[in-house]
Amino acid sequence: MVWIVAYNTISPGLKAYNSYVSVMLTCECQRAATLPVNLNSFQLILRSSINVPAGRSLSLIDIIIRHYGSNSTTPKSYQLAHIKRLLTDPEFDLSKSTVLYAHGYVELTSDESVRIITTAYMKHGGYNVLVLDWSNMAFGNYLNVALDITTIGKETAKAIGTLLNNGLSLESLHFVGHSLGTHLLAGAARTLSEQGFRIPRITGLDPAYPGFYPPILGTPLTSKDAKFVDIIHTDGGGYGAPTRTGHADFWPNGGQAKQPGCLSATVPLTIEDFCSHWRSWAFWAESVAGGEFFARKCEDYDAFLRGQCKEGQLVRMGLQATPDLRGNFYLRTAAKPQYSLQERGAE
Repeated sequence: MVWIVAYNTISPGLKAYNSYVSVMLTCECQRAATLPVNLNSFQLILRSSINVPAGRSLSLIDIIIRHYGSNSTTPKSYQLAHIKRLLTDPEFDLSKSTVLYAHGYVELTSDESVRIITTAYMKHGGYNVLVLDWSNMAFGNYLNVALDITTIGKETAKAIGTLLNNGLSLESLHFVGHSLGTHLLAGAARTLSEQGFRIPRITGLDPAYPGFYPPILGTPLTSKDAKFVDIIHTDGGGYGAPTRTGHADFWPNGGQAKQPGCLSATVPLTIEDFCSHWRSWAFWAESVAGGEFFARKCEDYDAFLRGQCKEGQLVRMGLQATPDLRGNFYLRTAAKPQYSLQERGAE
């Protein structure tokens, strides 16, 4: 199948993915179908019509890595070309593990999703928290953005390589990406591998589907891109990857829309329609903040619901997932935070 993407349009048979806005939808319970609630519902259409966010330039030079200090909610910013300056930041501790998070399409680092992720890591402690701010390249036509992912990944790899060559520990480095950000970091990891740096772990949060399965617009994340690749699927076959793509693939509530608490029917391209896609980062943030998501390996979700895998080993989804895991894992979650049902979610 070939996707032809233009402003506010997408090919038949595939859920529309011309835009993505990171304004968190509050999905508090199972709800019936409804029309968009307010003008914010259409923000993604507005963002997809803008080539570059205000105050930024459409240039690789303007991609930024933002460092969130342990006692700070205001990050310090470093352009990729000047990333070595990060090592002189007194709050950047080379003895700590480092996480690099990459946001998705038409997203800003001031959006709710990034704030929730970074807040969770600061609550957890013990991490240098970095966010790849590529929003200057992430706006506009999805097709154009997706085609640029490979180049952006290579530029990101240059910056991370500089850090690794100047004291950053490779073994304590973790890449986490959402949607298109997943494939971006996978590209960076492949470039770093060519330089002799094999990333220990990449986590994909509902990796973007359109244009990557099959790989028409770019190369998707695979299990070859890091020593351990774990995936959380929440909108498989919609905005997210439809098939297994890592060493360990987790499928909460079957891994597809509609996730519990999301609207049963939605208008395409509204923020309500992205509720299931966004659950992947919500689940991840909760796990970082201490939530325990237990899952079991199973043939499929139907077998899991029938109780045919209850004798299997309990494993954890999220930050606590271990690098020995292989296969597909299933679980149930609540419809609102706290999403974790702990061991009950794997029954």
